[in-house]
Amino acid sequence: MEVRNCPECGKVFTYIRTNLCPECQKKDDEDFRVVRAFIARNPGANVATVSEQTGISEKKIFRYIKEGRLEFGIGKASGPMACEVCGAPIPSGRLCKACSDKLASGLKKSIMEENKRAREEMKKGPRMHTADLFDNKN
Repeated sequence: MEVRNCPECGKVFTYIRTNLCPECQKKDDEDFRVVRAFIARNPGANVATVSEQTGISEKKIFRYIKEGRLEFGIGKASGPMACEVCGAPIPSGRLCKACSDKLASGLKKSIMEENKRAREEMKKGPRMHTADLFDNKN
């Protein structure tokens, strides 16, 4: 078990799946519900408006968007999210569809090449010939 300090409150806690202590995680989950409910009631709102009206920081709202938990329309007043690779505007997450597809394709190709290399290496290794062991010439 890994022990960490909560980045929100500084408490020491046992890390399981989230970087926040259980108390701060509950607060973060509640903040997310508040933001999601506000957006449901005000679908055209931008990040700045949501932050101002809910009291939840823009930084936290942008984190929810990067995590893919929220999605905003491209071109809202407080600025669209941008793909971390090419800079194209995206409604949520970290990568645009094209960069995500390119990354997945590259990973697949890399895995296939590594598997091929490993098979070739196995073929080059020492071999044990067993034909003489089973001859009954004696």
